[in-house]
Amino acid sequence: MRQTLKLSAKLSVVAVLFAILFSYAMFQGGFVSWFLFYAFLPFLLYMLGVLFYPIHNWKVERRLSKRIAMGGETIHVDVRLTRKVPFPIYYCVIEEYLPDSLKKVDEHVSKYEDMEKTEDYYESRKVKRVAFPWFSKHINFNYELAKVPRGEHALKAIRVKTGDFFGFVKKEEVYQQENKLVVFPYLRPVKMKERVYSFEQGASPSFKLNEKNTNVVTGVREYMPGDRFAWVDWKTTAKKNQMMTKEFEQEKSVDMLLILNAVYHSEMNELSFEGSVEFTASLLNAFHKKASPLAFMTLGDGRKYFPFHQDHSHHQQIQGHLAKIRPIGRVPFARQLEREHASIPSGVMMMVVSHHLDNDIQVALSKLAKKSKRVVFFYVRPYKRMKFQDHQSVKQLKNQGVIVNVLSEEQLTQQEFEVNT
Repeated sequence: MRQTLKLSAKLSVVAVLFAILFSYAMFQGGFVSWFLFYAFLPFLLYMLGVLFYPIHNWKVERRLSKRIAMGGETIHVDVRLTRKVPFPIYYCVIEEYLPDSLKKVDEHVSKYEDMEKTEDYYESRKVKRVAFPWFSKHINFNYELAKVPRGEHALKAIRVKTGDFFGFVKKEEVYQQENKLVVFPYLRPVKMKERVYSFEQGASPSFKLNEKNTNVVTGVREYMPGDRFAWVDWKTTAKKNQMMTKEFEQEKSVDMLLILNAVYHSEMNELSFEGSVEFTASLLNAFHKKASPLAFMTLGDGRKYFPFHQDHSHHQQIQGHLAKIRPIGRVPFARQLEREHASIPSGVMMMVVSHHLDNDIQVALSKLAKKSKRVVFFYVRPYKRMKFQDHQSVKQLKNQGVIVNVLSEEQLTQQEFEVNT
């Protein structure tokens, strides 16, 4: 009904123009008036042609250079419109509907130079092109999405506008064409300084992050980077014609657990959360390369747990989860952490990454320190927002045996994370 009314209104405009010119020629008479009428008649006919020319059946295709990218990369997008009838179109305005998730820019470490200026993290992206296709059946245009931010982005629609020479008749159509782009967090190397715990009668270390028990062989698996050459099972390698390595009992257990705070807080800094996610992704990637038995958990709007698996697809699932994660959830992080306290086995090394620290979180971490072999807390916070209470909480946690790493602008702007574990 609405489309019919619009068509009737535009048709009325063309009819009125025709009536005005014809009346002028009839009543004025003479060569000049009739010349103007016949000279403008082709334009009126063109208006009628544009009015009745269907643009809703055009075929629209959008192709992305990558469907999976990493934060800060540039994505090339090619858009192709195909029409069946080569009607002469003077101009065509093509506009891409970009989601709100793409109204951010990822400048890698540069975005952390001043974490208080979160407005620099946002950028209004607009993609609009003007083409002059005339009789061409194909309309092509391309653009770039530079510095894409972490997240799952859905490009859903393209709007096309066209009309006559003078703008009396305008047509518009929105084509639903969905393409998804998943952007993983930007990864950086992580340099971990391990503390040495010595026995009472000497200097032999009692705990190492990557220590493996290689006494009991439970099976074989594909060779992964970081495996020792001595672990290669040569008989199975010869049979399957690919490198196979021995799987030990220690690899099936979990020695370390990493927890990410994904709970929204009213005073949170958005770049602090982004820094938490990037650091977590980088830390997981570092442990994955070392084939260390590490389990991962996020606490936010629900609990998401990833047990230790060495295969590449499992690691991609974790990175995909970190790409889509957002700070939501009504249950405080400290309360969720205390819920997990009973299910966490004793003797596990705990690592917690958080963008927020209060008294409740401090108490929960203190309880974990009494049960776990070691607790390492990574606190991501802008330097200017570090209040007296924050410094006091950090000091008290250290006195209670928790290893605390404060990651502010100085640490987040480095090309390599350097932390104590």
